[in-house]
Amino acid sequence: MRRSSFFILLALLAVACQEPLSTEQFISGGGPYVFTVDLSDTTAAYDFDLYTRLDGDPEDLIPVKGTLLRAEWRSPSDSLFVEKIYLPLTGTRQSFFSRQIYEPYRADVRPVQPGLWTVSFRQEDRSQVVPFRGLGLVVKKKRD
Repeated sequence: MRRSSFFILLALLAVACQEPLSTEQFISGGGPYVFTVDLSDTTAAYDFDLYTRLDGDPEDLIPVKGTLLRAEWRSPSDSLFVEKIYLPLTGTRQSFFSRQIYEPYRADVRPVQPGLWTVSFRQEDRSQVVPFRGLGLVVKKKRD
């Protein structure tokens, strides 16, 4: 009995030491939002999701339907890839003064270069001030 308990405990510890398949980072404030993403595993594909929360008076929140973000990906070798993305801000959970946003950004990404990447987001249209609480990035690793 004592020996089997030891092996069960050892198996549980081995499983507990595995790398998580999902990580998330949140940066509060108005941006720019700069994230470091570990894309070292060449056998995996990655999904990226963005989340935020908008707070403000109803008159400020009602007309806000979406915003353009500038995304800049910097590779481990310092190459730069820039894109503009539209982030819908309709939200799934809302109250009178708040709206929570969770949107898929990219799916099944396989980096051309393994290593630590940096991705930064900022609002593209500076004339449209969106009351972000901050911006979060969820990275999900998928194994084939």
